[in-house]
Amino acid sequence: MLAIAHTVWYAPLSPAIKIEYRKEVGVNSVSRRARGFSIVELLVVMLIIVIMAAASIPFGLSFVKNYKMTGAAQNVAAQVKRARAQAIKQNSSRGVLLSFNYPGANQFQFTSLDPSPVTGNWDGNFYPANPGVFDPGVTVNYGTVPTPPANRVHPDIAAGVETPHGDPGTLPVDIGFDMGARNALLFRADGTVAAVNAGGPIGNAVIVQAPNGIDWLLTIRDQSTNLVRVIRIGPGGRVRIDDFGP
Repeated sequence: MLAIAHTVWYAPLSPAIKIEYRKEVGVNSVSRRARGFSIVELLVVMLIIVIMAAASIPFGLSFVKNYKMTGAAQNVAAQVKRARAQAIKQNSSRGVLLSFNYPGANQFQFTSLDPSPVTGNWDGNFYPANPGVFDPGVTVNYGTVPTPPANRVHPDIAAGVETPHGDPGTLPVDIGFDMGARNALLFRADGTVAAVNAGGPIGNAVIVQAPNGIDWLLTIRDQSTNLVRVIRIGPGGRVRIDDFGP
């Protein structure tokens, strides 16, 4: 009798307990998954994102400034190469003058020093007045560049006589030329170059001779960060850009 009672008493109870326990565990597990992240956890993640973004801002600004400076230096170097190519292409008798701070501050433009193909003269209007023949021992009297807008006008486009000037280039805002001793580069038909001084409405001189006594240096500077790029021009017309930090 006791054995039978024992069996009847515990047999139905044990499965019920197990089933109820399993149900409770299942409900708690689903509840934890359904509730997602807490406010504290979300705030911590957002704080980490903000800190990382703030830390990357100086790096991003520095990258942009350096990219801007390098682009400006490359534009100047490209104009140097174009002026040299023009002198060689034209087999210029007097050369091609690349003036800086002309036709305005922080601008640069090249000008053929050859006379008008129509009159054979230098009229002093569209064409530079009285450019001297190059002499290595002389740095002045290499023409007087015309006053704008004559530096952009075609003398007689109907007759096929185009302007002897190239398109002006301009440095970006906040970037300017450092002071120097000469205001222009003179390229000759054989591809060689020398720094000279030209007359007319040209601003401050910007070119200096390199310490080696051979190359010419042209420095551009970002006034807000003091970043610098130096354009080095060799006597044979080779151009190189040097990077310098603040």
